[in-house]
Parts: sequence; C-alpha cells; structure tokens
Amino acid sequence: MLPFPDLRGLRDCLDGFPGDTVLWLAEKAQVDAGQLRLLLALHRGRLSDLAGRRVAFWPSTALDLAFLLVALDGSAEAILLMPADLLPQQAAEFVRRAGVDCLIVTHGPGASPQAPALDVPCVEFTVAWTSAGDGFGGNQVAADEPSLSPDTPAVRNRDGLPATRWIIPTSGTTGAPKLVSHTLATLTRTARFGAAAPRHHWGLLYDLARFAGLQVFLQAFLSGSPLIFADPDRGLDAQVAALAAAGCTALSATPTLWRKILMSGADRSLPLRQVTLGGEIADAAVLAALARAYPAARVTHIYASTEAGVGFSVHDRREGFPFDYEAHPPKGIEIKVDATGMLWLRPARAGQRFIDGDGTLQDDAGWINTGDLVRREGDRYLFLGRASGAINVGGNKVFPEEVERIVREAPGVALALVKARRSSITGALVEAVVVPDGAVTDRKALARDVQRYCRERLPPYKVPAIVTISDVLETAGSGKIVRNEP
Repeated sequence: MLPFPDLRGLRDCLDGFPGDTVLWLAEKAQVDAGQLRLLLALHRGRLSDLAGRRVAFWPSTALDLAFLLVALDGSAEAILLMPADLLPQQAAEFVRRAGVDCLIVTHGPGASPQAPALDVPCVEFTVAWTSAGDGFGGNQVAADEPSLSPDTPAVRNRDGLPATRWIIPTSGTTGAPKLVSHTLATLTRTARFGAAAPRHHWGLLYDLARFAGLQVFLQAFLSGSPLIFADPDRGLDAQVAALAAAGCTALSATPTLWRKILMSGADRSLPLRQVTLGGEIADAAVLAALARAYPAARVTHIYASTEAGVGFSVHDRREGFPFDYEAHPPKGIEIKVDATGMLWLRPARAGQRFIDGDGTLQDDAGWINTGDLVRREGDRYLFLGRASGAINVGGNKVFPEEVERIVREAPGVALALVKARRSSITGALVEAVVVPDGAVTDRKALARDVQRYCRERLPPYKVPAIVTISDVLETAGSGKIVRNEP
C-alpha cells in the first residue's frame, strides 16, 4: 500500500508540488512542476489513446522516458521497460511474453528513431519540450490550456486492480534476464515521501529503464527533489562533471562505478551529502574510500534486486549487514539466512511476480530466495556472492566476488574481475582480469605480484591461475561489471 492511499499514479503527485518546484535537470533543460503539468495537457489526446494498453518503451532519452512514466502510470495497464543494452532478440521475446500491444518510440533531441522489428504496432511519440516554457527556449503554453482532470478514474488492469504493472527485466549478470512485474507500491516500498525525505539534488548515472535507475528516479520524484540526468553517451568523467556543475548532492552507483569515479579524480567536485551503493557487494575498502572522499556525507549501502525489490539498507559504513537484522528487520521486511547461507526476504506486502515462464518468485510462505549467499562473522553477515555465479574448480566452489576482494587489495590494482576459464582437467580455472592503477609501469610484474599476493591469502583452488592485465572493465547500464561472456 502506498503511503498516500489515494495516489493512483505518479502524475497525481504533481497536485502537491508548487508550480516552480524543479523536478528534472538536463543539459540546457529544466523542468518544473508547472511545465510538466502543461506538457501533460499538451499531450492529453495522445496519452488518452494509450490508456488501458500494454505498452513498451524502446530506448530513448531518459528525459522522454521520465515524462512517459509519469504520464502513463495509473493509466496504462502495463509498462514494459526495455534497457538500452537489451539485445533485439531479447526485446522481441520480452514483448511477446509481456503481452505488449504497442511499442512507443520517441524522436526527441538525441533520441534514436531506430526500433526493432517487432510484431506489434509502433507509435511515434515526440515530447513537445519546446512548448513547455522558457526553460527549453520555446514558447509559453497558454495559461488556460486544459489540464488532465484529477477526477479521471484509474483504468483497471486485467487483475481488476487500478495499479499499472511495471514490467522490468533483471540484469542478467549471472544468467538469462527474467521479467519481473511490479506496481508503484512495490517499487516505492521503502521510499521517503514529500517532507519526510531530505531535500537533495539527485544525480542519475544508471539506465532509467533498469531497476536501480527507477529507484533513483522515484525517490527524487516522490520527494519533490530535483533529478539531474547525465548524458550516457559521454564518458564517466564528463557525466560526473556535469552532475557536479548542476549541484548534485546525492548520488547512487554500484561499487564498481564508485571505484571508477574515485580513480578518475572527478569526484572532488561533487558536493555530496548522500552516497548510496547497491547492485554489487560493497566491501570495507570502497566504503572506507568513500567515507574519506566525502566526510560530510551519509554513506548508505542498499540491498535490493529487481526480483525482491528494496530489502534493507546499512548506514554504519561497515560491509555486510548486522546479524540482528534477522530478529529486528528494518522497514518491516523480514530477513532469514538458511542452513546453506542463502539469504531470503519476505516483504510485509508482496505484489511483484515473475512473468509466466520465469518460475515462481515466492514460496508458499511468501519468502523470496534472493540467490545471494552470506556467512556470519561476529556480529555481521558478509556477502559471498551469487549462488549461480560460483566457479567449480575440481569440485570446489569459488565465489568470484570473494577472490575479487583479495585481488583488489594487491598493490597496483585499481579494478578486478574474476571469472571462470574452461579447463579439461579441473572443469574450470580461476582467471582474474586486472586494471592497474596509474603508478604501475611493469604490467607483467603486476600479474606475478597479484598471484603471489593471492597465494598468501587464499586456498590454492581459489588463487587465479591466469591473471590478465586490461585497460578497462566493461560495465552494463545497471552499473555492474559485465560478467557473462558474449
């Protein structure tokens, strides 16, 4: 249940915002609540044609996508989000399985007119940003322009519920992506609304069509805080510089992205008061580095997934999470660790589910298997990694994240990826791909040093048999290291 029971969709939030409340900031563009109301009015006819339908968005500018999410939540029956890095064949399969009857393609500035060949009607939707007011250099809309009626009844979906279903692909980090159906209620289970939320300028580095990007977008929008869109076609340094220039005070990123930001030096210009990590294991080293870089900021590690939603957050700048979360779960989301070390979550109110064909999300008691393994050390549970991502070395399980943590500690290492290399003898070998820091001059020596460092700290079967030196590690739109082989 939403904190505001009468909230039918995102656009209802606009009723509570003064017209001059800045909601979105992009390069050479600024959208306040009044301008967004005018845009909704301008597109009223076209939006009404999409009410009650199952729609999909092909990758467009984040600003266009943000507008369509606000416009269609509570009106469309279902919204399928297709991230920018989704393969065309995956897009076609997801459209079929989600029962989509309309593909929306935007042709705004910077948006690509390309769309996959799908067996559904394609609707071109150009957001009239140039008519939204002086913030876009266009003409002002007449003050008496008709607006969307707040009394318009919410369209009920096929389940008889007024909530639009948000269908989101999982990241597919360690397997084939699945489709998870959420509602606004399940997506905002732990969000802070209105005056209850700190006033920040949030920055967006994630793909908005991913679960992590949606979390940042929704937290900013529902609290009436400005959201700064970074241009994904620019390098990370340029994106961070643009966020800093726009006054970004809150930023969420994976530990991998944070390491890259800290390496680049671009972080020094960010006036952050909120640092958030998620999507990957946050180890002690990256938490300590962020605390040093932003001593005035609150550092928060969030445990969340597309399947489970937001589970819990940790604010004490220590890796893992407190053991007593099992007995005293935060935010009413129950937590348990079974005998194998598997982490399970049970939301007080569940609403998300897998689309048919992807299996069952919850067991009969309402528990969600997160797929993540943990072990207890003292008063903490520490994350080992994804159960499905373990490397089998001669019958021994090796969790890549555990080895990566040790590899990153080795002198001269900036970033690391551990993965399996096929072996006819042991089935698999451990391979480490290492990005050196700026002080390294002898790359061959670094490879030898990394192996020696690991031998002193790991059992033999966990020590990387192969160390490859690389200039870069690829990250996906989710901000995570790309682990799957193409």
